Amino acid sequence: MGRTLRPDLSTGTERRMTWAPPRALLLSWLALLALLGLTLLIAYQPLGALNFPIALAIASLKVLVVAAIFMELRDMRGLVIAFAAAGVLWLFVLLWLAGVDFITRAQFPPTIN
Repeated sequence: MGRTLRPDLSTGTERRMTWAPPRALLLSWLALLALLGLTLLIAYQPLGALNFPIALAIASLKVLVVAAIFMELRDMRGLVIAFAAAGVLWLFVLLWLAGVDFITRAQFPPTIN
């Protein structure tokens, strides 16, 4: 750790420039595969009204794994995480507005009597 590969950079800058270790990528890949298998398993179980909320919870866990590992948000400061959360919030707002628009529209195309 005391040896620097690039003498023009400080140790902290050089450490931040390194990519995620393969172990974290492998563990995240295995976690995503496990969550995919769990999603597939839940899809064929007769859970009734609980099927959709459980599927959304699993999808949320997948989003957290991707954001933490592949977007490298686990190593970022609070402001970067806040902006990433704001992007997700705006996505939900846009999806909600599209859903409300779809639900409140009259039947399209109009039926001819």
